[in-house]
Amino acid sequence: MAERLTTGLAGLDAQLGGGVPAGTVHVVLAEPMNAQELLAYHFAAGGSLLAGGAAFFTTELEDAEVRKGVELAGGRADRIHVVHLPYKGQWAIPDAKAGLRYVVDAFSPVIQQVGWAEAFGQLQRLKRQVRASRDNVFVTVTAGLHSEVERTLLKSWADGVLELGFDRQGFGLYPYMKVVKMRGVPDSARFMLFRETDRGLFMESTRRVN
Repeated sequence: MAERLTTGLAGLDAQLGGGVPAGTVHVVLAEPMNAQELLAYHFAAGGSLLAGGAAFFTTELEDAEVRKGVELAGGRADRIHVVHLPYKGQWAIPDAKAGLRYVVDAFSPVIQQVGWAEAFGQLQRLKRQVRASRDNVFVTVTAGLHSEVERTLLKSWADGVLELGFDRQGFGLYPYMKVVKMRGVPDSARFMLFRETDRGLFMESTRRVN
């Protein structure tokens, strides 16, 4: 079995058979909801437990806000490197380093400002670097801000695709995560309800980590 790296969410790790494979890239397509940012904190928290820690890329969050969010999600704030991406102008993602997780939070504003070609080119470069270093990347985007063509390209770029949305049951709306594609995940494990807590996100798992 390929090496698995924690996502920072125990329930999701269990559903994925122990986490995500090393050397893979993932995109989260989300409806506007708090869970998008909370999920990024969990990814970074999981990365803070790896050899190189985590790099958290953001366009609008302050360093202290990121570190607090990572701590609440169970991670180590001292092992988080916050990188601020500009809304306009040239930008670049630093080269990957062994054992370093990359979390690119709220990437949609960057795509809108620098243009699709420039932004997607950066993701392609990052994917090549991560393949070589055996790390992984999580990128969160707001699905409604992108055309069907852009969403399709993002899904094709990624090894794993997660969707966040709301499921209507009776008179209520319940937040869910759907695994659209992920190597080694059976269809029965692809849909998970979750809830927000004072420690971030919590999702029940019907599977155990081997």
